Amino acid sequence: MSKELNLKSSTIEKGLDLIKDFASKLIGPTFEEVGLLISDKIKYFRFKNQINILIKAEKYVKEKNIKIKAIPTKILVPLLESASLEENEEMQDKWSYMIGNIADSQQSLQNHIFPYILSQISLNEFEKLFEFNQKEKSLIQEEVKFEKMKKDGVAFFAQEYRELFSRINGLKQEGFLIEGLEDYEYSNLERLGLIRQLPPRIVIDELEIEHFEKEGSEYYPIEAEYDPDDFGFRITSLGIKFLIACEEQRPVANEE
Repeated sequence: MSKELNLKSSTIEKGLDLIKDFASKLIGPTFEEVGLLISDKIKYFRFKNQINILIKAEKYVKEKNIKIKAIPTKILVPLLESASLEENEEMQDKWSYMIGNIADSQQSLQNHIFPYILSQISLNEFEKLFEFNQKEKSLIQEEVKFEKMKKDGVAFFAQEYRELFSRINGLKQEGFLIEGLEDYEYSNLERLGLIRQLPPRIVIDELEIEHFEKEGSEYYPIEAEYDPDDFGFRITSLGIKFLIACEEQRPVANEE
């Protein structure tokens, strides 16, 4: 015969007291506020975060003179759910910008993928993704400069022309590596489709050709090897769009 398990409130309280110190180390200063994540206080904790982020979003919309449109429920609900768990103030700013940008009637950013991605990355990963974007912009500027030189009729054998050509090709083939980004962080950004890893380069140290003939055919084997340790990453179009969704817009003059 099964016996009912009767847990009195005093028993639960004693149990919480036993693990309070350990839980405080795991959760940090929010332990008292969230009540070990099993009481109604966690609802208050999340609600408070939502309110703070919405207040920031409203201020952002007013400052940037954004004309807003309604955000679909299937985007807004998970957005607020994820944002409510964010404790880092800088990341809360990203959430507030995202709300304003997604609600912006002048932009086409209403997609559920952006809140999901923001909920999956750390502040460090976000900042390093921004660095990837800056490097990509620099590469584009180099390409624009190169095209202008071609249009202006700069000779191919000119030193500046050849150096720029070599630098652009090198960056396109090798990509970028960002200092301060761990391997697992690279993997996470790649998993989310924000960056892509470039394929290894083929290295040919010496070109040695041997001539073979077989039944009238000819072939020339070339020995080559991959260099798997010297290739990097580039930001994807999704990564660029994601940053736009999270970035503060430039100031816009108020209409008179």
